[in-house]
Amino acid sequence: MGIDSGKELTRLKKRSLYLRRVLLFLLVILLAKAFYLQVVKGQYYENKAKNNILRKYQVKAPRGRIFDRKGRPLAINRPSFNLYVVPGYLGRGKKRLLLDHLARYLGVEEGEVERRLSRSRSSRGRWTPVLVKRDLSQEELALVEEKEWLFPGAMVRAEGKRYYPNGGLASHVLGYVGEVNEKELRYEDYYPGDMVGRSGVEKEYEEVLRGIPGWEMWEVDAVGRKRKLVVSSSPVPGEDVYLTLDLDLQRKVEELLKDKQGCIVAMDPRDGEVLALASAPGFDPNLFVKGISAKDWKLLSQDKTHPLQNRCIQGLYPAGSVFKIVVALAGLESRKITPKQHYFCNGGYPFGGRVYRCWKKGGHGDLDLRRAIVESCDVYFYNLGHELGVDTIHKYGAILGLGRKTGIDLPHEKGGLLPSSQWKRRALGQIWFPGETLSLSIGQGYLQVTPLQLDLMLSQVVNGGIKIKPHLLLKVVKGGKVQPWGGREGERLPFKRWDLAFIKDALRGVVEDPHGTGSAARIPGIEVGGKTGTAQVVAMKEDPDKEEELPPHWREHAWFVAFAPVRNPRIAVAVLVEHGGHGGSAAAPLAREVIKAYFQEDKGG
Repeated sequence: MGIDSGKELTRLKKRSLYLRRVLLFLLVILLAKAFYLQVVKGQYYENKAKNNILRKYQVKAPRGRIFDRKGRPLAINRPSFNLYVVPGYLGRGKKRLLLDHLARYLGVEEGEVERRLSRSRSSRGRWTPVLVKRDLSQEELALVEEKEWLFPGAMVRAEGKRYYPNGGLASHVLGYVGEVNEKELRYEDYYPGDMVGRSGVEKEYEEVLRGIPGWEMWEVDAVGRKRKLVVSSSPVPGEDVYLTLDLDLQRKVEELLKDKQGCIVAMDPRDGEVLALASAPGFDPNLFVKGISAKDWKLLSQDKTHPLQNRCIQGLYPAGSVFKIVVALAGLESRKITPKQHYFCNGGYPFGGRVYRCWKKGGHGDLDLRRAIVESCDVYFYNLGHELGVDTIHKYGAILGLGRKTGIDLPHEKGGLLPSSQWKRRALGQIWFPGETLSLSIGQGYLQVTPLQLDLMLSQVVNGGIKIKPHLLLKVVKGGKVQPWGGREGERLPFKRWDLAFIKDALRGVVEDPHGTGSAARIPGIEVGGKTGTAQVVAMKEDPDKEEELPPHWREHAWFVAFAPVRNPRIAVAVLVEHGGHGGSAAAPLAREVIKAYFQEDKGG
């Protein structure tokens, strides 16, 4: 008995020692874990605990405003209430509840909300608010605030909404804004619901206009409702942009283009300031601010008149007889002719087995260069073009800015095409034929220009050969400080002053001489110069008198470029009326009204 009791006691002592060691080991583990959680990871879990009641939200910066040259508003911001949802507060049941109520009370499609939530989670995380409804009405705002339990994780934020007070006026200049897409959210510094410039000045000066967002730290409850503002940082508004446009002249230009397809651009030839730029038909940029509907987008994008296209910088057309300015200057500068050079026009120019016709069926008779410009004789320029050759014409056209982008501060400008023998060989694998030079000499054939290019070409001819760059930015105002545009060219183009003076006087004759083709642009008391142009859409007809029998979309484009006053030009205008017929009758009267409006306003101001 005694021996057995001793053995049992020894066994119990061993077991007790083993148990104490196990308990000690577990205690050490617990203490180590506590040290790790409270000391090593203490700050992390403290921050995480705070985040359960604190949320940091972005405060969007007001977009910079856009004004005309006199400070009249073109694009501003108006108050708007937008509904956001924080995905992190949405469990499965709450999400279902939210989707149902958004569809029932606010008309928000379930699929659209799902898409936005998914896009945000992949780019900005589950605690970044996601925009689900923009610009709530007063009734919708009251509903959301009164019945907030129906919209878990939702919040209403007061933000600025882009607004164009003049509707569609200057729409192709201003452009429009749209909500950021998935790519921009992922790779650029944008947040869900941000609006960015998609075209026009809104896109060109996006970095200037967008501003710098601020932030707010809020104490929130378990479902994300804001309870207390803890700390905040104010956003920095975007910078205000002043354009060279004159609102009154822009309005007049757009009135002249009503019910037409075409464009008008007016520029100060001294420095390239664009005074008016209109393309017709246009569109209302306010349609895009709230998110354009599928119906409205289809109407705009599929419209055969292309209202979204800025014809002034994107429309490509043959220049017609306006191009004779370039050919005449090339002839003088290359010494191929003098102003006294005569050619005889009997109504046609036989070459290569065919007759190239003049627009005047009976011909102009014997005439010199000035009269050829004034009366726009095709036969004279067939002769001159044949003397020059395509590459000489290309050389001087390129100096005047044709065949490349002007560099205006608008996106998506096209450069056009100023053909040469090298271009044809490279692009088409063919040699240049002399007959093609004849077509080029009157602005036809492969030649493609934009209206802005022709206005720039005219401006540099009549301003004495000073190189300028068309631009819309007048100044930027940042924090009350004015930053003027500083990109003027100022260098002189390689033309002789007397050659430019001769061309300028001939262009005066186009309008002011009795037989000038641009007499419809004449203004009593203001000396005007200009050049008519008629650009063929289809092959030249055998009988030009039957043009009215053609379908409207086959009729010729009407051109007119003009400047005034002749002695010291302050405005240069290019007018294009698509399928309008002859430039002298369809386009010249529009240029006259633009110039009249400019000088009337100038006197009034």
